Amino acid sequence: MSRITSRLALLSTAIPLAAPGIAAAVPTLVKVGDFDAPINVAAPPRDTSRVFVVERDGVIKVVRDGSALATPFLDIRAAVATAGERGLLSMTFAPDYATSGLFYVYLTASDPATPGELQVREYHRSSADPDRADPAGRIVWRQAHDEAANHNGGQVEFGPDGRLWLATGDGGGANDQFGHAQDLKSQLGKLLRIDPRPGDAGSYSIPADNPYAGRTDVAPAIWAAGLRNPFRFSFDRGSGDLVLGDVGQGAREEIDYVRPADGLGRGGNFGWPCFEGSIAGPRSCTPGGRHLPPVFEYSQGSPRAVTGGYVVRDPGLPTLKGRYVFADTYAGNVRSLVLDTPLATDDRTAGLPIRTLLVSFGEDACGHIYVVSLNGSVERIQDGAPGACVLRPDVAPPAGPAAAPTPPPQPVDRTVPALRVSATRRQRLGRVVAVRVSVSCDEACRVAAGGLIRGVTTLRPRQAQLPAGRRVVVRLRPTKKGAKLTFRALRRRRTLLVRLSIRATDPAGNLGRAQLSVRVRR
Repeated sequence: MSRITSRLALLSTAIPLAAPGIAAAVPTLVKVGDFDAPINVAAPPRDTSRVFVVERDGVIKVVRDGSALATPFLDIRAAVATAGERGLLSMTFAPDYATSGLFYVYLTASDPATPGELQVREYHRSSADPDRADPAGRIVWRQAHDEAANHNGGQVEFGPDGRLWLATGDGGGANDQFGHAQDLKSQLGKLLRIDPRPGDAGSYSIPADNPYAGRTDVAPAIWAAGLRNPFRFSFDRGSGDLVLGDVGQGAREEIDYVRPADGLGRGGNFGWPCFEGSIAGPRSCTPGGRHLPPVFEYSQGSPRAVTGGYVVRDPGLPTLKGRYVFADTYAGNVRSLVLDTPLATDDRTAGLPIRTLLVSFGEDACGHIYVVSLNGSVERIQDGAPGACVLRPDVAPPAGPAAAPTPPPQPVDRTVPALRVSATRRQRLGRVVAVRVSVSCDEACRVAAGGLIRGVTTLRPRQAQLPAGRRVVVRLRPTKKGAKLTFRALRRRRTLLVRLSIRATDPAGNLGRAQLSVRVRR
């Protein structure tokens, strides 16, 4: 993915999700609606009347029985950073959503205390209205991502094993410049697998059958390493196999295919930056663990970015049934192939209209497939009239090393930590620019603080782990260049306004926030 833009579009109606009809073998795109920079489509298990459209700026909308509802399901725009490739990037529903009401989103955070941080957040369906969500969520998983604005990954998905899977980019820039993809201590450039319930990792748990479970020298959430920017992946609703599109750099776009049930992907390595596709990558290295080469790749153009899709299991799509559909974001031509190892076969066009900025595919509870363009359109692929609804069959958990029994669900603590902050309202600077703020929590918490000197520069974020009730003084400083700009501005003005943002997160992922302003002078 490279720079992406949005435009405002009016909502429109569309066909019912499960309308009966006789399919004709001519694939077409049928409009579902126009949205503001849509970037993902998802649906709750066994919900045959609704799909949910994720808009990049932080809004989720409901399409019910073919009509888009005016009131958003969730609006968290204030929490989402959208510069570059950032945004609210995907959502998924818990397997027991009908009873638990829980769903999860993958986003890049806007908080200046942790700029660009990758987060998985848990939200709950409103008890009063099934088409609305409670805006008070909790942070389940997080990963710093402030070195660059691109290569965020973007997909979160429950697998057939009931675990929550997510894929992260390598941190951004060229040539894996920050060295994350092959570093097992880093969660960047990885395929991760967690249990979102609080447990041994704090706000989430590590499944006992993860390849690095119980180890402290590596990140135990890792399932596989060596990815560059895995923007979209999916599970085949028929077999449980995982298919992933990894965006290349300058030579190859690739599709990776693993069968979690046979254990071959567990602890594997997709190769970046030692390889780009099947050819040598920008770094001379050997991938750690079992190398997982792509089953399909194509040459890079300018620009190019693969958008991973789905294996079609919709019987109303006979022309594509059993085939994997995918596209290139910029070419916009939907293609399909037959997945196999070591190489996929029969790559060909699906014969559908070109859609520019094709950033995602989606699948509803009936197995219908959707195409999402960041330019505003969401469309469903069908052959003639829409096919009947076929719910996803049960898929057996993956075989492999014996796993410890899954612990029973524990009550989730949703109490927000009480955050106390104070600062001298007028602070004098010495030879070093440092703004001081005092912080404490009523329980053990992780504190992140950041801010900006208005009209001059930003302050570098700081983090600290605090025991319950302990007060600490956090000193926030700009870069060397920012300090020079600050002193230069103070020569023109007697004082400068500083806005501070402080965030506290408890072990369960509940979030407390505080903001305050101070003035600084020489």
